[in-house]
Amino acid sequence: MAYLGLSIRGGERREEELRFARRLGYTAVEISMDGTGLVFGGQLHPQMLREALAAFAKHDFRYSIHSPSSLDLRDRANRENHLALARAALQFCREVGGRVLVIHFEQQSQDPEDEAAFEDAIRRLSDEAGEVLLGIENIEVERVDPVIDCVRRINRPNVVMTLDVGHAYLASVYFRFDVFEAIRSALPFVRHVHVNDNFGRYDPLRLENFTLYRTQTPADTYPLGKGDLHLPVGWGTIPLEKVFGLLRGFRGTVVHEYRYNLFLGSAEDDYARVQNLFAALEDPASGSDKGR
Repeated sequence: MAYLGLSIRGGERREEELRFARRLGYTAVEISMDGTGLVFGGQLHPQMLREALAAFAKHDFRYSIHSPSSLDLRDRANRENHLALARAALQFCREVGGRVLVIHFEQQSQDPEDEAAFEDAIRRLSDEAGEVLLGIENIEVERVDPVIDCVRRINRPNVVMTLDVGHAYLASVYFRFDVFEAIRSALPFVRHVHVNDNFGRYDPLRLENFTLYRTQTPADTYPLGKGDLHLPVGWGTIPLEKVFGLLRGFRGTVVHEYRYNLFLGSAEDDYARVQNLFAALEDPASGSDKGR
């Protein structure tokens, strides 16, 4: 079965967010660890965790968790700190009943030891994850193929790929590859999908100075249509109908990962558009059982 989800922050306004997602018709929710504010020094705050779990338990969404943006499993100098942070995210994912923990692949290092550290960390988390899937997500700073290769090398049933369509589209422009061929190659490993829209205009600052890149606001990026904008589907130029045609038969969760709080006035229309794309996944002739 396939589920259509909305990404939320999951902090103090979680109840409002969950009701909003339910009212629109979403059946799944992806919770951002950055938004929850639950982690301090690599540990989940016990009282805040209890309150969050009680709130999420009131709703019957299919949950997935997005790991913290500060997580860097290639950072060998601070390895134990990052492993603790990853384990905190995994603990929250298990306790909230999450099916997938999304982990960014980020950019490959030129140092083989950094890459070995990343893959070793994923294996360690895999040992502890049980039935939770670790969904390694392609990012626009890297091609899709290295993510596929990483998942293939690790070769664990609970280590899979999160396909981020917007990231793949941007990366295909910058690194000059065929995004549709990349998606076709990824499909055997994809169990979770992120979708939003952008204009395919790569922002070089993402690679040159990530700290400065993160200070940009929509006022800086939307008018020029540059970078990973997280727009509602249909607001940019990604050929999403063709992408969803490739995904036909997919079983898992498709998360509409956009900045919905900036587009409240069009939320119903935005949901209708993503729902129409989502409907293309249904293929009675397909025996596929991808995803969870």
